[in-house]
Amino acid sequence: MHPYEDIRATILERINNQTWPAGSTLPHEEQLAKEFDVARGTIRRALSSLVEAGLIERRRKAGTRVVDRRSHMSTLNIPIIRHEIESSGAQYGYKLLSSDIHSPEKDETGFFKTASLKHVLALHLKDGRPFQLEDRLINLTAIPKARDESFKTISPNEWLVAQVPYSSIRTYLRAELASALDVTHLKITTGRPVFIVERQTTLKTVPLTRVRLSHDAAQYQVVTETADVT
Repeated sequence: MHPYEDIRATILERINNQTWPAGSTLPHEEQLAKEFDVARGTIRRALSSLVEAGLIERRRKAGTRVVDRRSHMSTLNIPIIRHEIESSGAQYGYKLLSSDIHSPEKDETGFFKTASLKHVLALHLKDGRPFQLEDRLINLTAIPKARDESFKTISPNEWLVAQVPYSSIRTYLRAELASALDVTHLKITTGRPVFIVERQTTLKTVPLTRVRLSHDAAQYQVVTETADVT
């Protein structure tokens, strides 16, 4: 990994844990270069990648500031399942099933490479019935404050959208046979098809989270709509 990538990850961590909250001014390049013992060009490259991601802004004489996350695209691109259920007129419910810390070996895809991971399994309910199983891995190196979040009262889905900025999303949609976890928690029979939404989020090259969202295929649909064209 290039030194600027390590520095970018550290700056991201400080933004995420509120060491540098929205609106705050980052130290000058000279100070950061001295702290990390690198050339100013390396600091400038790390900061530029965060500017491109929309996380910080740089202005002459005003310095480098952390952008307010409410204006970040993450609130627009990742749906919150609670909102989806409530907008349909149904009652939303949530249940944390498990939450623990794992080594990178837990991620069979190799997406996280080397990082301490938090594995959270949670169930979303619609009118009291299982609707979506959220099986998520969170990169604790990039999102350290997730380590102390219990997720007992708020789902990882909703917490991450509110707390963590990102620059890219990769989404997979597919159907497959229910896993043992799906059968147990979605209350469906073995061999029944499930609809899967798998999503990976990153900040540039830093992996943030990977999630498998499973649904009883007979009870789930994807709807897209375009604006009226005149």
